[in-house]
Amino acid sequence: MTSSLHGILRTGTTLAVAAVVLTGCSTGQPPAGSAASAAVTVTPRSAADPSTWTLPMQAYRPTTEQTRTLARAERKLVGRCLKEFGIAWKPAPELPAIGPRNMLDWRYGIHDAGMSAKFGYQVDPAQQARYDKALKAADTQPQLSADAQLVLGGTDVPAELLQQVGPEARRGFYGGRKIPEGGCFGQARRTLGGSVQGVSPLVQRLTNDSYPTSMEDPLVKAAFARWSACMKTKGFTYPAPMAANDDPRFRPSPGGASRVEIDTALADIGCRATHRVAEIWHEAETRIQRASITRNATALAADRRALDSSLRKAADVLARP
Repeated sequence: MTSSLHGILRTGTTLAVAAVVLTGCSTGQPPAGSAASAAVTVTPRSAADPSTWTLPMQAYRPTTEQTRTLARAERKLVGRCLKEFGIAWKPAPELPAIGPRNMLDWRYGIHDAGMSAKFGYQVDPAQQARYDKALKAADTQPQLSADAQLVLGGTDVPAELLQQVGPEARRGFYGGRKIPEGGCFGQARRTLGGSVQGVSPLVQRLTNDSYPTSMEDPLVKAAFARWSACMKTKGFTYPAPMAANDDPRFRPSPGGASRVEIDTALADIGCRATHRVAEIWHEAETRIQRASITRNATALAADRRALDSSLRKAADVLARP
């Protein structure tokens, strides 16, 4: 797997890969999800570093450490469940960080001139190498049998795997024991409650939707137009910042970023800074998310309570032997 800024930037959707999963949001968490706490001021702490910024929807998402807590508790419950079936299981280790530091870092594009002077629009090759090495090591770990994988994940597995399981597993049993609905992962998630990794479908949808909607904001469009004009004076023709980032010429290659890519990235950063593109864009998305929170206040408050409940249950699971 080769990563770059391309595809990672839409962090509302993709950072969850990621490891991004587990990079998540690193901001502090407001008290239990009231409308007042969700309307906290999100003024950037550093105009030069969007990783220090926040968005209103983060009030309804777990922090990075809370995401790890939920994942650790889930792994513990899954391991305990599998042990009851006599299955030895070693969860895959957490992959090393790659790319953005958190959900806001690259959400509005690149901003680190020092990094871009070396890598253009790409991630640090040393980060990429560590990530690829860890991913390769994880792929070489012994695999569970088809029947054991069914115990792990239930029937929500690839069709080809279902064709490989034995007759007992097809009937929903393993070693004479009934496989829980959704397998051991399903059972663990029901025990913890809430949504996968603590992010409800509504929260994820509103976070995802606000990103493209913000690009249609008149003030953002005007900022993009000023950025485009600025880039043209430097010899680069792009209608909007993400068009430069998504230029098909700028893809990871063994030789690293080309001179053209680096020059484009540096011009991009300079024009963004001159015309406050990221700040204007972030302000627009903040307005959009606040409006979404107002429209969905009751459901979001319930989602926040569910998250808080899951965190309490996760802490209890981890505290027990």
